[in-house]
Formats: sequence, structure tokens, C-alpha cells
Amino acid sequence: MGKKRQFDEDEVLKIVADHFWKHGYSSTKVDQLSAITGLTKTSIYHAFGNKETLFLRAIDFYIEKDLSQHMKTIDLANSLSENIESLLSQIFLNDANEHLANGCFLTNSILELAGSDPLLHDEATKRFAKVQQSFLPIFDHYIENDLLKSDVSSTALTDFFMTFFQGLRVQSRNQTQPQALKNAISMFVGLIKTIEKENP
Repeated sequence: MGKKRQFDEDEVLKIVADHFWKHGYSSTKVDQLSAITGLTKTSIYHAFGNKETLFLRAIDFYIEKDLSQHMKTIDLANSLSENIESLLSQIFLNDANEHLANGCFLTNSILELAGSDPLLHDEATKRFAKVQQSFLPIFDHYIENDLLKSDVSSTALTDFFMTFFQGLRVQSRNQTQPQALKNAISMFVGLIKTIEKENP
């Protein structure tokens, strides 16, 4: 039988994801990950594989624990504009969000890897596509329940939302003032309200 691991895998992945998020893939060395996790390089390789595999595990952890956590707050009993305002506010206007100035881990990685590691870039891009697809059922709900105007498609709405969302990520990484982010969110929510049908 294999030896039982003496560490919390989720805790290690959180530490590793935070480091990759702040410093990027290329600048991160396994020696650094060993130092911040308290694990030997041998233990890291044994538990997670090589640096590339660990990096992808860190991205998957980020998607599951960070992005998915925000998705769980969406209440389909509320209007689309209410859900979007709540979601964007909790991410971008929340003083407790310690990662706000880091931008989006997934987007940062895609941009960094575009010219340096095609295989990892492809894997990161596939994961971004899955995140984007996860929003489709939300917009589908409002369209299928006749809550939005008929000339709106869930695909177009998803593209519109994700483009704006990533723009906020970039702006937050540039340390844009909170009031500017608040103004942008308010304008975006206002636009969403224009495609909602009035309550009967």
C-alpha cells in the first residue's frame, strides 16, 4: 500500500495557485513552490507530477474554488440584472477580495503562455472556454422563461458578459479606482435592464 499523504492537498493547491496567479508560470520555480508549501520537491513531483501538471491542477483548483463559488450565489428567482449586479459587485467591489489586483488567473495565464508554451496555452484556453460555457444555462433560463426580449440570444449574451467581465479583470489589475469600476458595472447593469421584459 502507498504511504498516506501527510498534507492537505487543497491547502497546497491554494498556496500554489496563489503563487502562480501572482508571479506567472515562467517566473515560478519548483524550488519556490517547495519553500512556500513546506513540501520537498520529491513530494511535489510524487503528488502532483511535473511543473506543467501542477500548474494545470492549480488552474482547475482556481476554477472550482474561486469562480464556481461565485456562480453558486446566483439565484434564478431574481432578475438577470439583479444577478449580474450582485455577481460583479461581490467580485470587483468587495474590499475582502485579496486577489482583485492580480486580475484573472486564467486570463493572465493564457496571455503569458500564448508565445511561450503552445501546449499549456491550449489547455488553459480550453478551460476558459468551459468557464464561458458555464454561463450559457443562466442566460438560457431567462430566455426560455420569456423574461428577455425575443431578439436576444444566450450565446450573444454570454459573449457580451464575458467580454465585459474580462475587461473589469484587466482594469482591476491596473488598479483602477473602485468608483470607476462601480460606474462601469452600473452602466452594464443598466444595459442588461433594457433587454429585460417588464414584470407583469
